[in-house]
Amino acid sequence: MTDGEGQRDRRHAYRAVGYIPADTFLHRMDPRTKLLTVLAISIAAFATISPLRTAILFAFVVCLAVAAGLVRPFSRGLLLLLPLLVFIVVIDIFFPEISSGHVYLSAQVGPFSSVITSGGLLYAAAKGIRILVIGGISFLFVMTTSYTDFVASLRISRLPPVIAFSLGYALKSMTALADDLRNIMDAQRSRALEFDRGTLIKNRRKLMALGVPMTVSILN
Repeated sequence: MTDGEGQRDRRHAYRAVGYIPADTFLHRMDPRTKLLTVLAISIAAFATISPLRTAILFAFVVCLAVAAGLVRPFSRGLLLLLPLLVFIVVIDIFFPEISSGHVYLSAQVGPFSSVITSGGLLYAAAKGIRILVIGGISFLFVMTTSYTDFVASLRISRLPPVIAFSLGYALKSMTALADDLRNIMDAQRSRALEFDRGTLIKNRRKLMALGVPMTVSILN
């Protein structure tokens, strides 16, 4: 692999959320069909509290990513969900919505009552995997659907202009944020901050160097 190819490969690897041109069955699929698939899988994920069933849904989403050749950007996209995933799972473990089965720990934390049960652990696991399912299938939709094709399909469907504009603009915003992320990373690389070595999770400086500018970009 040449240096130019390596740089392009790393560039695609960090393109966590954004349209990635390719010729796969997911890219060729009608955007309306993909949107309905996203809705169907998301509804199915919300409709079950079984970790096994939710894991099967996630396995299906991963298979779609593998078939589309988007494993690396798909994995990078899921990393963006890691802080939210950890926060929700931890809260559900110590303060579960469902408490059943064997009690492992029961304690009073200030005004709050914390209890860890086998049923609560299973529910927290299902909820965590649910986030991966919904986030993963949404990322795949964004990665395989161009803004032009999506808007064209909405126009063909004769949706009300307000709805068509809102959906199209939402997809365009995701692509714009992905472009902002790449620009920020390029700017930080010019300051000798290397993102291509190690992982972002192990380096707080890297996270801050990306997190602060991206927060400003999102607010804008």
